[in-house]
Amino acid sequence: MKDLKITKYIAIFIAVVLTTTSCSTPLNKIIYLNGIDTNTTFKSDPIPDEYKIKPNDQLFVKVISDDPLNAAFLNLSPTTTTTNISSTGSMELITYLVDNEGYITYPKLGKILVLDKTAEEVQNIIQEKVDNYLKSASVFVKLVNRNITLLGEVKSPGQKAMVKNQLSIFEALGTAGDLTDYGNRKNIKLIRELPEGRHIAELDLTDPSLINSPYYYVLPHDIIYVEHSTRVYGAKNLSFTAPLTITSSAISIILLIMNLTEKKE
Repeated sequence: MKDLKITKYIAIFIAVVLTTTSCSTPLNKIIYLNGIDTNTTFKSDPIPDEYKIKPNDQLFVKVISDDPLNAAFLNLSPTTTTTNISSTGSMELITYLVDNEGYITYPKLGKILVLDKTAEEVQNIIQEKVDNYLKSASVFVKLVNRNITLLGEVKSPGQKAMVKNQLSIFEALGTAGDLTDYGNRKNIKLIRELPEGRHIAELDLTDPSLINSPYYYVLPHDIIYVEHSTRVYGAKNLSFTAPLTITSSAISIILLIMNLTEKKE
């Protein structure tokens, strides 16, 4: 009979220990690029193709001349040495919106097809047209709405500006403050607009091969969605001594129950 009680207490103890430790997650499920060879230099490719302009993009175009007054009729913005194009309120007043057919309507120059062209290609097209009006004038073209969207289990979801042409998936997540403890690092959805339609890729941040993926670099208008994980990374929120504290408390409770049981008998 006594042996049966001891066995019961041991079973309770094991159950408590398993419960207190089950909230942790193996490191291989949360470490980015887990197991990657840190002594290897990886090639820079695959380099993403330069972004091609799509409908609803906004283009900032500036014609610069030795005499600013001569170029004023070709510019939407005031003729100043510096132009602030970061203000959302004035964005539409100083940019050209690409219509559904891929054209922008440029005063004096007419409709210009920019669909599926890079900013540099558009710059060259406009430069040729401007040369018919002005000599020694230069054209500057910039894609204004270079944004990505991060949703789901990130610390700061929302639309973020791309600060450079080559922005990696890790840098993109960094703009949102990284994943939360509940984010599923092994199944990140990346939605990208392609000429043939919308493509959804699944990325595993813990997989070292991600560094060679065509989706390692994000593009303007990419949507990154971080799914909720079914497990909580509790160990990330607890101190190193927390599991020992919980276990010792569980042992104390079990000993107290054993003591009370023996007194009743």
